[in-house]
Amino acid sequence: MADLNIIYLNDFRDAERRHSSYALGDHGKNRAVVSAAAARLFDSSGLRSRRSSYLPDGADPVAGMHYGFGTLDAAVTEATRGAVWRPWLVEHLFSRFAAAPTVVGVSLMGPSQVFLALVIFALAKELWPASLTVLGGSHATLLIDDITRREAYRRHIDLVLQGHSERRFGDLLDALRADPGAGRRNRVQGSVLDAAPPGADFDYLPLFGADQLRLYDTERLTLPLQFTRGCAYARCTFCTYPVVEPVRTPFAAGRARAAIAALVDSHGIRRFSIKDSLFTAPMMRELADRLSGEGPEIAWSATTKANRGVIRHASKLAAAGLATVEIGVETIHRSGQELFDKRADISLLEDVILGFAESGVTVVVNLIFGLPGERLADAERQLSWFLDLQRRAPAGRIDGSLNMLEIVRGSPLEAHPPPGVCLYGVAPWAYCYAWNAPPWRSGFAEVLRDVELARPRPELHEGPVSGSRRRTA
Repeated sequence: MADLNIIYLNDFRDAERRHSSYALGDHGKNRAVVSAAAARLFDSSGLRSRRSSYLPDGADPVAGMHYGFGTLDAAVTEATRGAVWRPWLVEHLFSRFAAAPTVVGVSLMGPSQVFLALVIFALAKELWPASLTVLGGSHATLLIDDITRREAYRRHIDLVLQGHSERRFGDLLDALRADPGAGRRNRVQGSVLDAAPPGADFDYLPLFGADQLRLYDTERLTLPLQFTRGCAYARCTFCTYPVVEPVRTPFAAGRARAAIAALVDSHGIRRFSIKDSLFTAPMMRELADRLSGEGPEIAWSATTKANRGVIRHASKLAAAGLATVEIGVETIHRSGQELFDKRADISLLEDVILGFAESGVTVVVNLIFGLPGERLADAERQLSWFLDLQRRAPAGRIDGSLNMLEIVRGSPLEAHPPPGVCLYGVAPWAYCYAWNAPPWRSGFAEVLRDVELARPRPELHEGPVSGSRRRTA
């Protein structure tokens, strides 16, 4: 197994650019370094000078993969012959094996990974023509209907696995070991395998080798874990979780504690990011009870929904190792909450966010801007509310994930656009549509990027937010 993501990011390690953050998990990353790495990746794709297709306002055409098949195929072909990605992939992937492997599998988790994934498949067909090429991952699952209908998606790809396909992939490898000719027959029998039954029980322990861990900074290594599939809320109209993970599975706190203990014992890992779509307040309390009573001593993060009942447990959760909680606020405006089918009073949101922050838990506040009909003044008011929360909390304890609304494939907003919203189209491998978004969004997106990268904060319209409760840390 080759973890090309961390191999690539390690080229950008720079002690002078180290970044200090209380946040654990994705939001604890050095954002400046990740941004620089992404910029080099996208700029070296050869796509910058090519015409994009259905480009949403303010979007990066390469990161979002807003290109037609012909344009992308030409860029991929050039990359397989060029002086950037071919030698890099030969060094870090293809030269690692003395002989061609039976299977070359790529996990595709989002549009920003599409270009390099297609380059890998193209090179695999050139350098290892007998190998079976297999695509999986959440982005492939989201696009599965289009991938099934249109052969253009499957150039250089023999098989596509949809959904959580770890066991299906393992069964495929076992079948190929028993019958090497099965790979050639699979190419003839069809390109897309049926999905594994949703909601099936799964192993909480991730599979990896010690050699992979050596690529990471041991002081900041945070291992992702998932204990449930599906979402306990499953109503947000902007979300694709009901498509990618349609069935919710139960949480087994005892198994979760055992998996964590095994990872501590085997690898010395003590930092974990729980990737469940919604780790509910009862689930957090149940895990905290297990960790407090039986150990081991760890730090962990989770994503949850604002719930007033969780406030009185914030200190207990912190004592059990909860270091970061991500809360999906999305919007403080009532019209936006109605659009998203996710309602919460501002006073509730503030009490939960500040309650966690004052208990020593870092809070990542998810906010979405640029909704249909939203005015610039509304967006500035919401950003001012967030910056005010940061000032009122203990220093560094409130972070933000600040995003512009995207209308994405598979979401209810795509299936049933709100009145006045026109969807212009979506590129084949892209995640989000071009639509008649408010015209001020592009400039405001730059403001949000400056805030997230901790650049000097803009002067915004000040003033009390209706329903807001003033509170000091």
